[in-house]
Amino acid sequence: MRRHDLVYLQPDAAFVTPCSEPGDAYWQAARQWIDDGRPLVAARQSADGECRLLGLSLPTTLQRKRLSLSVDRSAIAAIRRPLAIADCLSRLPAGQAVVLARLAAQAATCSARLGVYGSLAWEVLSGESYRHADSDIDLICDIEQVGQFAAMLPAMQQAAAELPCRLDGELRFPGGHAAAWREIAGQLGQPGAQVLVKGEHEVGLWPLHALTASLLPELCHA
Repeated sequence: MRRHDLVYLQPDAAFVTPCSEPGDAYWQAARQWIDDGRPLVAARQSADGECRLLGLSLPTTLQRKRLSLSVDRSAIAAIRRPLAIADCLSRLPAGQAVVLARLAAQAATCSARLGVYGSLAWEVLSGESYRHADSDIDLICDIEQVGQFAAMLPAMQQAAAELPCRLDGELRFPGGHAAAWREIAGQLGQPGAQVLVKGEHEVGLWPLHALTASLLPELCHA
């Protein structure tokens, strides 16, 4: 299980959350969400213990309240990768859909994996309202090779320039270490540049060259 993965729980799964009181509207919404078979999202995990940390963002009718939930690992029924861009295009205006479809094709060309998270993903998963006209689009892009990095960073910059809304998200490197693609683009070429890296268990500043050095040397082939 990695950050942003979709985590499906057993219908009767017990959970604990510090974000609401048992029985209140938010707690009941989380209970109903799980019982309806909808997924939660994997968060950064503690280094030990049997509990798994998950996230849930409720729809606009509940003020898009964000909940952090803790469940026993035995409560997990299935784990799936984040939604693909193709899963989400129908929820977007035509102009935005064209830009993202092109980005998905560029990722496929070099075998990088793009996933959608954030409000767009929650809207697709639930069928309920989460977004407004200026909502961001959040993508996680998994790369392993130097060529994929060389292809996807400018591809995301190009898509961001063409979209009327903000394109955010992360590039995730081998070992599960991820950093905001915008921060990487802004620091690339700067001597001694550091970026905030989010791992599966930790967060910290890394030298950018250490992050890119984790990539395999094979070039991507069209």
